[in-house]
Amino acid sequence: MSSIFKLLVFGLFSTVLCTGAFGQDLGSSNKLFGGSKKKAPATAKPVKKTVEKPKTVASKPKTPPKKKTPVATAAKTKTPPPVVAKTKTPPKPTTASTAKVVAKADTTPVKKIDIKAAPPPTERFRPVAPVTPADEELFEDLIEQGNIARDDRNYVAAEAAYKKAKPIKPRDSRAVYGLGNLYTDQQRWEEAEKAYRAALQTEPGFAITYVALSFVLTQPVIAPNLSERYEESERHARRAIQLAPSNALAFDQLGVALELRGQIGTETENAYRTSIKLNPGFAPAYAHLGRLLRRRGLTKESEGLYKDAVERSTDIATEVLVADVMQSEQRYAESEKLLRKALKDDPRNPSALLLLGRALTALGKFDDAEKTLKKSLTVSDNGFMGNSLLAALYLRQGNLEFAERTLAEARGFAGSFGKLRLSRQFEEVGDAYMKSANRRFAERAYRQAIDLDSDRESLVSKLSKARFG
Repeated sequence: MSSIFKLLVFGLFSTVLCTGAFGQDLGSSNKLFGGSKKKAPATAKPVKKTVEKPKTVASKPKTPPKKKTPVATAAKTKTPPPVVAKTKTPPKPTTASTAKVVAKADTTPVKKIDIKAAPPPTERFRPVAPVTPADEELFEDLIEQGNIARDDRNYVAAEAAYKKAKPIKPRDSRAVYGLGNLYTDQQRWEEAEKAYRAALQTEPGFAITYVALSFVLTQPVIAPNLSERYEESERHARRAIQLAPSNALAFDQLGVALELRGQIGTETENAYRTSIKLNPGFAPAYAHLGRLLRRRGLTKESEGLYKDAVERSTDIATEVLVADVMQSEQRYAESEKLLRKALKDDPRNPSALLLLGRALTALGKFDDAEKTLKKSLTVSDNGFMGNSLLAALYLRQGNLEFAERTLAEARGFAGSFGKLRLSRQFEEVGDAYMKSANRRFAERAYRQAIDLDSDRESLVSKLSKARFG
């Protein structure tokens, strides 16, 4: 998940939406893009965890002024891809950047980027019953319950709180935005996408929500319309820039979308450099620029930028995000160091656990990888990604029965994109069975693959060969 599990965060991560951007956090303590628990200062006052009503992380203060705009702080997050103790939902957008400058700004002139943004979606007004003071208080309590539960990795309770809050104030996007954040934490991309789209339909004026949706659309899923998804991601990033021209995160995400669309020239480079100029401490932008320059053959400059990214990874969220970018270039050993550092401070960070399991598998550290991925399954109530990566591990070890069984577990959590991914994994298991001359088991695996994706004719011919030779 690097930022792109693909070019991505894996890409899966990773991509980053920090709680900053507009005074509103994108995720909770373990969010790929900005919901991570920050390392608490030694003198920090402990967060009270025992609350009669569990509190959650959405993205707005408990009693936020209705029309207040969020302040851009891309590199900081109250609770980002790893996050601080508590994450809030999107406050009303603001264009000012309060990101703290932690390094010298690059003085290289930056070419102006053409926004080309589409007009904002039309807000739909529906008759809604007036909200009573009691309802208002209940809504705020539920949002806080969701936020605290999310930071505590109690995703079941967090989801229940946000869903209960949603109908109380249907014109307030915080509850559904909070759902998008918690789904992103767990790399449940399809559900996160739906939640962020709903948040934009409810309140289309928040730049950070456009960044969040843009981020999700650049994640490594198997879909028939990837080019359309990347194009839409670019549009949302440009819209976010229109709403908040000083937001470093929006420019970084624009660069990611352009890069995934195959554009590795000046405009993409300028997007990343603009992000760095706006917030010189924003580590993921350095990693993204380093990846871009490596693709263009500028190895020396690329290495320097990766070094800058690691040095600026001073919180859990950015450690995870930068590690994700590294994995998109198969720099698994380097990503392992950052991920172990993040997990030392946030041992149950789901994104960090999944990425570390993937890195350890690639490095051949199978026992460690298995333990890590199994631990990720204890954190999230959705076992799709953890089981899918476990199955890949077992397949690599040649343990085909375990791989097949684990894919069956993952199937119970799969959405439409997940089913396409599992179909290809079952096909790989079938191919491995065929190589070992176990045609009967190969037939079984191919049938599962066809059941999940019946449109691929190649599967039919493989099934026929397994059955009749």
